[in-house]
Amino acid sequence: MRSNIFNRKYSLLAASIATIMSLPAFAYQQAPELDALVKAGKLPTVEKRLPQDPLVVTPFQSVGQYGGTLDLVGLWGDNGHRMRILGNNNLFSFNHTYTDVVPSLATGYESNAEATEYTIFLRKGMKWSDGSEFSAHDIVYYVNDVLGDPNHAGNRPLFFKSHDAAKAEAINAHTVKISLKEPNGLFIRQLAGVDGSNIAAFNKTYCSQFQPQFNADVEKLVKADGFSSWREYYEVKCPAHYFTPFYANADRPTMAPWVVETPPSANAPFAEYVRNPYYWQVDTAGNQLPYIDSVKWTFSENKEEMLLRAVAGKTDFQARHIDNAANRPLIFGNAEKSGYKVMLRPETRMNVLVIALNQNAKDPVKRELFSNKDFRVAMSHAIDRWDISETLFAGAVEPYQAAPLDASPFYSDDFAKQYTEFDLKKANQMLDKLGLTNRDKDGFRLMENGERIRIEALSTTLVKPETRDALEMVKKHWQEVGVMLDIRIVDRSLQNSMRFANDYDVIPWYGDGGVGIIDEARWYMPFSPESTFGLGWYNWSATPDADSAVEPPAEVKKQIDLYNQIRITADKAKQNELMQQIIDIAEENFFAIGTVNGLPSTVIVNDKLRNVPEGMPESYNLMTPAPMRVGQLWFDKK
Repeated sequence: MRSNIFNRKYSLLAASIATIMSLPAFAYQQAPELDALVKAGKLPTVEKRLPQDPLVVTPFQSVGQYGGTLDLVGLWGDNGHRMRILGNNNLFSFNHTYTDVVPSLATGYESNAEATEYTIFLRKGMKWSDGSEFSAHDIVYYVNDVLGDPNHAGNRPLFFKSHDAAKAEAINAHTVKISLKEPNGLFIRQLAGVDGSNIAAFNKTYCSQFQPQFNADVEKLVKADGFSSWREYYEVKCPAHYFTPFYANADRPTMAPWVVETPPSANAPFAEYVRNPYYWQVDTAGNQLPYIDSVKWTFSENKEEMLLRAVAGKTDFQARHIDNAANRPLIFGNAEKSGYKVMLRPETRMNVLVIALNQNAKDPVKRELFSNKDFRVAMSHAIDRWDISETLFAGAVEPYQAAPLDASPFYSDDFAKQYTEFDLKKANQMLDKLGLTNRDKDGFRLMENGERIRIEALSTTLVKPETRDALEMVKKHWQEVGVMLDIRIVDRSLQNSMRFANDYDVIPWYGDGGVGIIDEARWYMPFSPESTFGLGWYNWSATPDADSAVEPPAEVKKQIDLYNQIRITADKAKQNELMQQIIDIAEENFFAIGTVNGLPSTVIVNDKLRNVPEGMPESYNLMTPAPMRVGQLWFDKK
């Protein structure tokens, strides 16, 4: 076991070391705009700004040229977009094809056989954007003094669910040991995902000044800036990367390729980020990245205006909020005129719309009904999926359940296609057999308590138009078998509040987890708070004695046990074997109803923009396009 761990450490190192050894020590170059600052003594030389072993990026097409601004369009509060360009500076990263974990800020790791201790090796000599040293002490600070605070009010990663979930120790300035309360063989993968970005985003020197245990005068700062408590103040100065202040605080040091110049705000027409002179990546010719001088988001009032700006050539690299099926004719039709090409990204989502009835619903009658597999099967047969495909996607997509995609090792054709046949006769027969034979004057079936079967779908405008449209079509289909789907549109914050309060029948959403299933299994088991078919079961798996916990049935308990076994092994083959058993249980129990699979994601790419990879999957956990190393983007001016 120990030798395998060491091999893992060196396999992560191999690619970067091989490239670094081919670089002469004197080969580093910097952007010309930094020359004057170095000459004036306002900035150290590039050799002193880079780590001893910078991450070497092999360009997808060619070594680039410095200069230019990457123009993007966006909504001012869209942190998801900024996160994908600026916020992915993890210890480890997925590669751009989502097939493996590779080095990033860290070069490698060791773990014990029990998967409870991870020793992580950082690049020596890395600098924050203010020129201060990035060290193991920054990670220790985040784990012990931020997340380790029992009353921490900010974001807490799912892999550190409680204040005592982990402890960190600095072995030296570039080596940190993290000890976990519970075994976790997936820890390094989780550090590579979207939730793993924050562990390397908290500069101790800067952030600790807003905590009373480090600064006795913090209340003076709180009062001077008009806040009610130091905790509230801290979440403005040093929040996680999910929140707007993370991208608006020019004083906060970062490891990102570009740093705040003009912050985002509700009243600003744009936000701009300029080159980080201490960025820790170089290309194969020794040029410090990023090539591009700055990134600028021009804000729109809504997604419709964003689309019009995009097809007019006002964005250089864009999929966010414009990639809807209805927009494709406009996107493709304006490409030549507006000077861009359209590239495709395979979707890791397996479904346009998943309907997961809440089997832990507060209403006991609905809970019993939704927990009946035959009811879910009947409602699946009552959906005309080809109608959805023809109406919304010109027949280009197919019926598909909430099941793994064929790009996944867990793909099953039986799972993907089960209960997708549109058969109103069968659906009605199954509902009748369940005793749902009485109907009201409008033809809707009645539950055993005499009330109409009314399923409230708690939707939001955040989802793509085709997802909302598909939901409307399901409403029409279900009415034909006497079941009322009542669609309620709320904003995302209210939807989340009602979800956590377990105050919903169904929360329609995308089919996340078609690929990368070990990282995102929300529709196959009570995997996370996003597993809306069984949020109470998830709460039970996390904290069995919580008021919100619901003890699951035996088959779900088995899934939870299997996933806990995955967590305690670092053996990938064993993890896959256990995950397959979880998927088999999901197929048998049919927890969530799928509709149709999705189209590949369309990406607008400026004709002059280089080093954009082909075929990179579109995934939230991957933070597409971040793992391509966006610092390698450059403009060919020829």
